[in-house]
Amino acid sequence: MLTLSGILRAATTLGGNVNKKTGVVVPLRAVLQIETVDERHLVQMSTITVPDLAGYADKVGKTVSLPVRAWATGGPVNFMYEKPS
Repeated sequence: MLTLSGILRAATTLGGNVNKKTGVVVPLRAVLQIETVDERHLVQMSTITVPDLAGYADKVGKTVSLPVRAWATGGPVNFMYEKPS
């Protein structure tokens, strides 16, 4: 398991609306935005869906560590929350 560490910039819920073209309801999902710095010292923002926001809402602006797994589709590496075992 990998751990993503960075500054938590946002902890919010997205979705809950209806897609105007298809009429499909977009489900609610809890997301975190974590700011990291890459090897070139440039800021990168990762948006990661988590099971719930409990324990994160009060940490905005602070450094957090999140268990993740990495995946890539021929481009930059992306991260996905991984429930600790």
